[in-house]
Amino acid sequence: MPYFESNNLRFNSHQLLEPLVELAKQRGIHPDKALKGTKIFYKDFENQNHKSSYAQLEQIIENITKHNLSQDISFVLGQHLLHSLCAKYASYLFHCIDLKALLIACKQLENDLFPYFSIRMLRERQAIHLLVNPAVSEPSTCTYQFLLEVWLSLINGFIKWRFNNLEIQFQLPYSTPAHIEHYHAMQVGTLLFDHHACTVEIRKAALQTRQYDAVSALQSNLVTLQPCTSMGFLSYAETFLIHHPKACLEDLANHFKISEATMKRKLSQHNSQFSSLKDRVLSQQAAFCIQQQGYSNAQVAKALAFNDLPNFRRAFKRWFGVTPSELRNT
Repeated sequence: MPYFESNNLRFNSHQLLEPLVELAKQRGIHPDKALKGTKIFYKDFENQNHKSSYAQLEQIIENITKHNLSQDISFVLGQHLLHSLCAKYASYLFHCIDLKALLIACKQLENDLFPYFSIRMLRERQAIHLLVNPAVSEPSTCTYQFLLEVWLSLINGFIKWRFNNLEIQFQLPYSTPAHIEHYHAMQVGTLLFDHHACTVEIRKAALQTRQYDAVSALQSNLVTLQPCTSMGFLSYAETFLIHHPKACLEDLANHFKISEATMKRKLSQHNSQFSSLKDRVLSQQAAFCIQQQGYSNAQVAKALAFNDLPNFRRAFKRWFGVTPSELRNT
């Protein structure tokens, strides 16, 4: 199947879920409290092949983040994941000759490295922009922030280790957190909060930055690895909507080869609905066209397949709470 759902036992628990429970235990959070509501028992981790679902991971994050002891766990977990992933994929990542080659490799390995997010790349004259969205299910605010912190720690750890003086900007979709010192400790890139979406901006000149000790002849061919091609449920739906901006619910259901009623039910099970998913795809594209490419309203409306300008303006005001002109001036 080209996609997996939130309840599918798809993940090896020893990659992220077990280390998360162990870190919580070190902070004084009993494993039974961390695992509450997941139907997983601590002794289950004795099985090296134990599988878990995204829904179970999300429940554990919800359980742990209720405790004040957990503020740095996401960042420590990101560093743990960095070392485990580098150990597994070193020959595919360490010898990408520059940042551009590394991004290409990471895109191919996206569903192996961090399958909880999907990455959409948008290009403009001076920079590339990576939009980071939930890949499996629409998470709660605290779960989304927690996973973003894991991901940021992982990314920044690799950059500090393998590159030098990269100009990267991270735009995050939440207010400045109380534990901002953990963000500052990463010491890589510029952090901006209160943005419409999670976006990573990389200047095109930075794509040529060479990686330490990389030898292109030593890079293993990804064909030998056969990266996972199965993506998260939301990512699969979103990919279709990106390529078919005028699609309706029936079109999406046909793409999944299920009925409209089943499509609605699956979206609900993943804390989403068709209108909100389509709005995210279109609003992110609209913001990019206006803020980064300088498009006129007519150009944006055409790019997003709107039939007329009034409909586009109404939709834009609903997405952002401001008009296109007001967003241009911010």
